[in-house]
Amino acid sequence: MFLLVAALVGLSFWLACGQTQPAVDSYVAAVYEHRLILNPEPRVPLSRSAALQHMHKNLDVYEEQAALAAQQGAQILVFPEDGLQGINFSRSSINGYLETIPDPQQESWNPL
Repeated sequence: MFLLVAALVGLSFWLACGQTQPAVDSYVAAVYEHRLILNPEPRVPLSRSAALQHMHKNLDVYEEQAALAAQQGAQILVFPEDGLQGINFSRSSINGYLETIPDPQQESWNPL
């Protein structure tokens, strides 16, 4: 399920260079992809809470797989770009999945 691509490439590289041990500043990377739990009707807008429930289903899978990758030595893990929410949304139907980020020019971040 995991493709330890970066680790294998790194291993091949330092073996080809005649090194017997990897560099101290290296890491083991893994790439993960799974069959997404998709929104069955991506063109139909969902409420924020329904969208969050949908994303949590995929996030639960990610948490489980990240723990397995860590047990196998992965130190960094790459997930697919649309792996939490899925694809095929319209401009209006994606809204429930989005987070509004305030404009720092308009908002005060001073806690006082």
